[in-house]
Amino acid sequence: MLLAERHLKSHPDFLAAYDRCAAQLDPIIPPGHGPAKAQYYQWLSGRMIGLPRDYHCRVLAKMFPGWTVEGLFQMANSAPAGTRSHGVGLPATDTELEAFLGPEMVTNGTTLVYPTFELTSRSVDALQAAKIPLQRIFERKASAFTARHHIDVPVMLTENDIRGLLYVFSLLQRHTSIPIDFQSDRDIVAHCDRPYISFGLSSNDCTHVYLASVERPLFTIRDSLAEGGPYVEHLELADGSRYESSDDRNIGIIARVRPSPDLHPDRYWIICAGMGPRGTSGAGWFLANYWSSLQQRAGDREFVAVIGVRTYSDQMVSLENLLMKSHESA
Repeated sequence: MLLAERHLKSHPDFLAAYDRCAAQLDPIIPPGHGPAKAQYYQWLSGRMIGLPRDYHCRVLAKMFPGWTVEGLFQMANSAPAGTRSHGVGLPATDTELEAFLGPEMVTNGTTLVYPTFELTSRSVDALQAAKIPLQRIFERKASAFTARHHIDVPVMLTENDIRGLLYVFSLLQRHTSIPIDFQSDRDIVAHCDRPYISFGLSSNDCTHVYLASVERPLFTIRDSLAEGGPYVEHLELADGSRYESSDDRNIGIIARVRPSPDLHPDRYWIICAGMGPRGTSGAGWFLANYWSSLQQRAGDREFVAVIGVRTYSDQMVSLENLLMKSHESA
């Protein structure tokens, strides 16, 4: 979180800052002693066992004055008081979480919305012509049991969207008594007069409802910048900045918006989404663990946060941009 605030978005960026601080120590530590790439990402993982070598600790203490080295290697929301000298990342209260979610969501409850997909009509017709029951169109390829596995409702849920939903559901269960409902995007679009948290970008109709109903949305979805690439769309923010997923880094977003501020000033819609296999799930993990940082910086304003997610773990995330709507334009 601290690296994102200082715009140190990559391993080379970090090494440059590391070497600058190392050169200010007495005795100095010469360039080239910073962490290797694998070690650097282990530092960011939140799963460190013990602390780095002594000279690393000296440099880190110089890089982050007021922080203990132990505090730097704890999760932002779990570091105990006294490990840092300022308020960013301090353990948040349930009251702060309620402010982040909005009064209506706290009072009336929230709905966690997942996208659903069904077979096309042509596929259903072909299955019926082949006399294949709908309960047998999916199978379990990796099971210890030879018995058939049937499902009564042949509807597909995207696994990464569900992982993101579960991260946020766990947060709400631990820290609030807010009533929680689960609905598909198809049901919510038909009855969307409520606060909710949706998961999935173009896969979720709640995203399209926001984009279609707001005159100046905080973000839009565009066709891919590179023809023939692995990803068919990219993200463009209201300030013109663009983000596209790649093979080693997916893009996630967290948007908190007021769909109708005049009629429902206390209502937020929260969109947790992404592009690529880790985009939505990484954004969900970031939301569940770093929502307090977003709240401290955004207050009651609408915002969209862009999250970089390494493709090998939902938890290898970084905040790349935070665009907030001013109160004047709200």
